[in-house]
Amino acid sequence: PVSNPIQKEMLVNSGISRVFCVVAYCIVIPLLEEVVYRGFLLTSLSSTMEGQQAVAISSAIFSAIHLSAQNFLQLFVIGCILGCSYSWTGNLSSSIVIHSLYNALTLVISYFY
Repeated sequence: PVSNPIQKEMLVNSGISRVFCVVAYCIVIPLLEEVVYRGFLLTSLSSTMEGQQAVAISSAIFSAIHLSAQNFLQLFVIGCILGCSYSWTGNLSSSIVIHSLYNALTLVISYFY
């Protein structure tokens, strides 16, 4: 799982922090990141190169921006899954849902470990 001490602290603290963390991490962040990395970046790259290359490059950027060498490969793989989902459907909804579910899973794992 993606380890984040700030996230862990928010989950352990008050109920307000937990609610804020869940809403931000499972709804707001996936929505914003999908618009940026798939809606804008992947779409732009796809207009100038093959789809697979565009997915790989946008996924590498997505992973690098998270500034976690320890989780780079994991984030790159999830970025590829999200990129393929968007490419196959042509719709951000599928990648937003997958991203939200992924973040929810990492949040649950972080809470219990």
